[in-house]
Amino acid sequence: MHTALFTKTFDDRSLEDAIATAAEIGYDGVEIMAREPHFPADVSLERVEGLRELLDDHDMGLPCLATYTGGYARKDDAECDAELETFEAFLERAEILDVNLLRHGAGRPSIREATEEDLERAATWLRRAADLAAEYGKTVGLEIHSHRLTETTEATMDLIERIDRENVGVIHDAGNMFIADDPYGAESLEAIGDRLAHVHVKDLSRIDDPDRADAFALETGRGEEVFRREFLGEGDVDHAPLVEALAERGYDGSVTDESTVRRVDRETVARRELEAMERLIAD
Repeated sequence: MHTALFTKTFDDRSLEDAIATAAEIGYDGVEIMAREPHFPADVSLERVEGLRELLDDHDMGLPCLATYTGGYARKDDAECDAELETFEAFLERAEILDVNLLRHGAGRPSIREATEEDLERAATWLRRAADLAAEYGKTVGLEIHSHRLTETTEATMDLIERIDRENVGVIHDAGNMFIADDPYGAESLEAIGDRLAHVHVKDLSRIDDPDRADAFALETGRGEEVFRREFLGEGDVDHAPLVEALAERGYDGSVTDESTVRRVDRETVARRELEAMERLIAD
């Protein structure tokens, strides 16, 4: 398994600086946040070529381009067409970057609130996105994410079945699944099977005090809850069974750390997260 850092950790600086810092710290690669201030859809092709050279210079992998496109269920046709147009701009740039996987969102509402119409509309447009991605030889990654149609493994796999395209995979995210009270260990990998495209890790804890640093509130199946962003291995999300199951199935892809802890400086966060990831993988 290879370590990667989501460049959102360093959204206080340019993408070039984020890549260089992640390389200096010791990550094997980065997952690019595909929006300002790092990589908007209209980023110049010349700059994209420079980024590819920078990644090569630092011997850094690029497992995923994390776009914020999609979210079709409750958008009208014109809005959906615009999302596809933006997604194609990212596909063109992904060619230059030589990255196969692009995150593309199923979007809201939560599966807890979704109607059959929401699911069918999302599947129809995600199928079009997958067909477009196939023209570029790329894979669409659906992230398991709270407050989305893909809030749970079961919901994500149901949507993939509706989409009915081979180039659609799952981005596993134990932190998001913890929020939704969805199992995120070996049984989730068994359900996902060969649709597993990528893995995210981040740690969280359930707390009572919304005023603590790095705390945030979310409506979940339990009602409104308060969570806190934690350093990997110090919260309530036990990633060890997941990583063990990944190793047992021979997963040799990247694992991206998505920490957005902000109560200490960002370089310290990135270093501590890498140390924790390396311990997890070694164990």
